[in-house]
Amino acid sequence: QHYYITNNLREVMATKFVGENLSCVKWVPLSNSVLDRASLCVTVGKGSSNKSVSLWECSTEKIKLLAKTPLTTNGTGLAFLSHKTFVTGGDDSDNQLLQVWNVLGDELETTTTLKTGNKLTTHVSCTEKLIASVGEEGFLQVHIPAQSRPVYSTKCEMCLNTSTFYLSHSVLVGTSAGQVHCYDTRQQGQMPASTMSSELVSILGIAVHTTQPFIIANSRSDGSLLIWDMRNNRYPLATFAGHASAIWEVQFEKEKSDNLYTCSEDGQLLMWNGAALSGVGGLLGGGGKVSPWLTPEISHQKMDVFNLLGSDNKLSINSFDVLQGKVVCGGARQTLFCTDSCDE
Repeated sequence: QHYYITNNLREVMATKFVGENLSCVKWVPLSNSVLDRASLCVTVGKGSSNKSVSLWECSTEKIKLLAKTPLTTNGTGLAFLSHKTFVTGGDDSDNQLLQVWNVLGDELETTTTLKTGNKLTTHVSCTEKLIASVGEEGFLQVHIPAQSRPVYSTKCEMCLNTSTFYLSHSVLVGTSAGQVHCYDTRQQGQMPASTMSSELVSILGIAVHTTQPFIIANSRSDGSLLIWDMRNNRYPLATFAGHASAIWEVQFEKEKSDNLYTCSEDGQLLMWNGAALSGVGGLLGGGGKVSPWLTPEISHQKMDVFNLLGSDNKLSINSFDVLQGKVVCGGARQTLFCTDSCDE
C-alpha cells in the first residue's frame, strides 16, 4: 500500500456513555447564519433494549443529553432535510414506516410518517425537499414529506444497503452484489440509468465529492474503498484496502472536500488526508483545480491516513459525521465521541 495509517488519538476529545448501540450519528446542519457553529447532533440506537432517538449538545470538551425519545424498533437510518427536520428509518416489518422529526430548540417532536415497501429500511438520504429510502426487499422510494405516497419507486432484485442523492434528480444506490446503480427519478421504471460494478462484494457506503460531484467513493464489506469517475465509470480509478473489515460509512468533508473519512467494524475512524495532495491534480478546463482523487496517480501517492480514535478502540464504529472540522461518531461501544479532525 502507498499510504500510512497513523494511530493519532486526538488530545481534545469528549466521550459520553449512552447505554445503547448507536446505528446512526449525524450533526444537526447549520442554519444560514454566519455565526452558526456545529454544536448539536442526533443519534439513533439499535439493540434488544434501550434504543432511542436522542438530541445532544456536543463539543470537544463536553457532551450533554438534551432530549431522548424511546424507540420500539431498531433505528436503521438517519438524514436531515434541514437544520430543523430529519428522517429516521427502522426495521418495523408490520408498519414499514419512515418517521419525520422536528428539532424544536432542545426538544424533539415526531410529525409525519411515510410508508415504504421495505420491511427493513437499511438507509435514508435527503435533499432539502426529497427523502430517499432503500432496504432489504430491494425497494428504492423517493418521498416528498407532505405526501404519503412516494413520487418515485423502483425495485431491485437484491438488497439495497445504502443511497445518496446525485446531482438534482438522480439517486445512487449500493447493492449486496457489489453494484452501484444510478436511478433517474424523473423516469419511472426498473432499469438504472447507469451502473458501476467491480467485484461481487457488498457496497455499504457511497459518498459524492462536495465540489466535483462526478467523483464518487464507495465502501465495501471487505474493508476496501473504491474511487470512481462518473464520466468514465467502467473501472474504478483507485482501490484502497484501508480497513480490516467492513467499512460502514464514507464521507467527503464539506469544507475541505479532498479529505475523506471512513468508519469500520474494525473500530477505526480514518481520515484520508487528500487535501495534503492538492498539488497533484492540476487544473480543470475552467481554471479550477482537479481533485487529487481524480488523478490516476492517486493510488501511487504516499497519502497520510489518521485513525482519530487511536489503536485502543476495537469495537465497531457504525456511524459518524464531520462538520466544521469537528467529528462525532459512535457504535457498538455504546459511547458517543466528539473530537476534531487532524487537518485543523
